[in-house]
Amino acid sequence: SEMEALAHIAEACQIEPSLSLLDNGLLLWLAAQSGERPSRQVNRILQNYLRQLSRLHSCGASIAGFIDRPRHASVIALLHLSSFALEEISEEGWRLNPYLGISDQALFRQILDPGYRSALFVQNSRLNRDFKKLGHEVHFFYLNTGDRNQIARVEVPQWVAQSPALLSLAHAALVEQCQLTGGYPYALVRAHELAVVTNADRQTLDAMIQNTLLEHGRMLQHSLKSETKRWTGKRRRHRL
Repeated sequence: SEMEALAHIAEACQIEPSLSLLDNGLLLWLAAQSGERPSRQVNRILQNYLRQLSRLHSCGASIAGFIDRPRHASVIALLHLSSFALEEISEEGWRLNPYLGISDQALFRQILDPGYRSALFVQNSRLNRDFKKLGHEVHFFYLNTGDRNQIARVEVPQWVAQSPALLSLAHAALVEQCQLTGGYPYALVRAHELAVVTNADRQTLDAMIQNTLLEHGRMLQHSLKSETKRWTGKRRRHRL
């Protein structure tokens, strides 16, 4: 739904090119978690998601997925792999990685100045191969977002990565946006502010779910963890 909304706004935008921002990576998490054989429902959602990416591509928009405080170690793994000669690569050598526990974020915090980005890399996964078939293969780079030396991972589709103009737009716009807040895109900050789910909203949703279950002859049962939270309250602490 988020990607569909972005595509709709980008098509209506009179400024070309425009930049759409997604608060997360571009690879659809639901499909990534479904394994080798996604269900029909997951596959339907994935195909719709890819259609929205195609709409963004068609209207000349740039899009970037912004990941704050990334925990990935893809580049670290690549550096380890590059230390082997081709004939020396083995499963055992791969397991003896001396860089385990070091993240890409830690690496680029040492070498990227504020406002600078890394080279482009390609996300290697089964799901990304599906994206590649439709021209949406996900690439990524790391960006030092400002004076606090915060490193973000930015994901862009293939057609942005291969366009110097669209890639420069994504880079420059993110740096400008992050300067307004000290390291996080202002547009996403504002989106979070407008999309707050209040306790009243949550209670209304819970009531709707309970009513629907009752209409189908089902009783809602809370987990033991949920029940103990109700007993103790959020702010109380108990010691044995």
